[in-house]
Amino acid sequence: MKKVSKRSGKLGLPPGALVHVGSDQGGGASIQLFEYDVSRISERAFTSVPDVVVAPDEGTIHWMNVDGLRDDAVMQQLAQRYELHPLMVEDILNTDHRPKLEEYQDSLFVVAKMLRADGSNGQLLVEQISFILRKDLLISFQERPGDVLDPIRDRLRQSLGRVRKSGADYLLYALLDVIVDHYFVVLEQLGAQIEELEAKVVTKPGSEDLRAIQRLRGQLIGVSKYVTPMRELSGRLNTIQNPLIDKSTRRYLNDLQDHTVYISETIGTYRELLTSLENTYHAGVNLRMGQVMKLLTVISTIFIPLTFIVGIYGMNFHHMPELEWRYGYFGVMGLMAVIALAMLAWFRRKKWL
Repeated sequence: MKKVSKRSGKLGLPPGALVHVGSDQGGGASIQLFEYDVSRISERAFTSVPDVVVAPDEGTIHWMNVDGLRDDAVMQQLAQRYELHPLMVEDILNTDHRPKLEEYQDSLFVVAKMLRADGSNGQLLVEQISFILRKDLLISFQERPGDVLDPIRDRLRQSLGRVRKSGADYLLYALLDVIVDHYFVVLEQLGAQIEELEAKVVTKPGSEDLRAIQRLRGQLIGVSKYVTPMRELSGRLNTIQNPLIDKSTRRYLNDLQDHTVYISETIGTYRELLTSLENTYHAGVNLRMGQVMKLLTVISTIFIPLTFIVGIYGMNFHHMPELEWRYGYFGVMGLMAVIALAMLAWFRRKKWL
């Protein structure tokens, strides 16, 4: 996961300049438009802004999703057609923003982060998505095609739940809710890795476990970086007094806030668990080192008297009575064996072994 984004491309430019800051992935922009009410829905795709025609029917909800932010012409045309504030456009193009909520004269501007875990290497994929909420209109901007919003599209097409019966504010809630639900998916995957690592650290810790602990801690910090402002964002949406947020939607926004609080608490629990695992790892390594040192100490202690005996009979004095004894060699070896066995028995009695 990228931790630092370069903003040097904006150096010296005025506020509101159309400069994309973020990943170089993605090509030209594509536009998907949903128009629906309780009884009907239409879905169309466009590649240029002039081709987009939004029917001004009363009671019809419009959701325009723009994939790709590197086409300056498309962004300029969208900004002119929908009279987007220059600072709003600048924030859309700057994909390094933290999640936030801002009020404009006739709009609510929301920045959120979509999180996904890459199944191939377990890396955390982060993508910024921006929303502009107006009366009966929701415009979303993504960095590249592909997202976690397909469940909402399916609910729109099949008229499931309340989304076709409610306004654009409920659509915004539904999209934010599915984004937050994927935070749960990411946390579940991290939790499974932590549990697997815990079982290994307790039984047989290895040097790779410490690297795994550091990797998981870094991923949790990355998730927390986005969850904390998302909790603030959902709290503001729940309490903001704006005519674009219907009173009936606030109950759902309150549930969204509860989810973000729970996720934040879960991250704190996992971080404490990783700290405990790191302490367990070091304790296990120290225990193994202590066992090795104890074994080496016992062996060295046993060989001290044996080395003493060998040292005595290794002296080069000519008159040593035992040197001429027929069974001297066997006697000395037997004495050394008896001493070694006696010391082992004493160590076991002292429970040092």
